[in-house]
Amino acid sequence: MATPKMHKGTILDKKEISPMITWLKIRCSDEKNFDFRPGQFINIQVNEDTYRSYSICSEKPGGDIELAVLTGMPGLGANYIKTLKKGSSVNFVGPSGRFFYHPPAKKGVLFVATSTGVAPFIPMIGQALEDPSVESVVLIFGVRDREDVFFEDKFKKFLEMSPKFSYFICLSGVTDGLKPPYFANRVTFCLPDFVKDETDFYLCGNTAMIRDCSDIINKAGLEDFAIYTEAFNPNL
Repeated sequence: MATPKMHKGTILDKKEISPMITWLKIRCSDEKNFDFRPGQFINIQVNEDTYRSYSICSEKPGGDIELAVLTGMPGLGANYIKTLKKGSSVNFVGPSGRFFYHPPAKKGVLFVATSTGVAPFIPMIGQALEDPSVESVVLIFGVRDREDVFFEDKFKKFLEMSPKFSYFICLSGVTDGLKPPYFANRVTFCLPDFVKDETDFYLCGNTAMIRDCSDIINKAGLEDFAIYTEAFNPNL
């Protein structure tokens, strides 16, 4: 695996995709085709000696770098991202991280994410859909309210790409009045329906979610499964 190194980049595009999340597209200035393994992240320099980590959500390696950044709460990184405009220059280190898709997979692959934990799954889902050993790919995505949902356009694109894909969105702050693929509950509500043998589980989000989902999977008594996790708490 290549050693992460310092790069310079230019902001090509930026927009708010939910009240809490800002999407960025960065072009690496010193490396024409920025390569990464789906699941990895970059560290953006947000002041002279401080960096913040953001997972890459580009659909494919080798092009521009897309990020989904939590900016709905104040913090050093969030405040810096808010100052960026199209054409702004950024310094970053990467790619980094060891949270990858692991082929050959089992027959089923289940991705569970909360908030920006869904970011590394965008390129990883694409890998799983192209894996001939995989029969089904499921995403369970949790946020608080309907307005907090983002990337559903990407989920619908995956639906068009392959009949193997399905997704479910869990809204923890809503009590009723929802229709599939929306559910009024936490991701742990949907998870048990998909806990079965011959499945690889990928969990990315806050540490409490990782713990609770891992407990549900481990207590199911499966004979053939694997769990891969990337736990984080907001690093603003």
